[in-house]
Amino acid sequence: MRHEIFTAKVWREQANLYIGQIAKITGASRKAIRHYESIGLLPPAKRQGKYRVYSERDAFLVHMIKHAQSFGFSLAELRELVATTSKTPRLPLKMAQNLIIRKRAALRRQIADIRALDKRLMQLLRDMTRSFN
Repeated sequence: MRHEIFTAKVWREQANLYIGQIAKITGASRKAIRHYESIGLLPPAKRQGKYRVYSERDAFLVHMIKHAQSFGFSLAELRELVATTSKTPRLPLKMAQNLIIRKRAALRRQIADIRALDKRLMQLLRDMTRSFN
């Protein structure tokens, strides 16, 4: 079941979610969340005493990062989208769509390269069979 934060069009900005709660609803480990923060992918968490506290937008960002990684996006590829999303009240849809379009184009190039390699390997196999049979 998806959490309502992931389908909201606008997120509450109040930081009231602890790192364990964010980890639970996003499936990201606490270590991953701290890593995203340490490399500047996520904005620094607000503090409540010694505890990190996060907003719904932060939870959405962590979810978005994890979900995008499952589709093969690298953290570097996500950096601009995450940075923009962290500063706006809504997901920058056009930017996200363009990122997906670019990823698909790169994937199609990889597929073409793999097919070409497969053809060369098949030719090598035929050549070896003819020469050493």
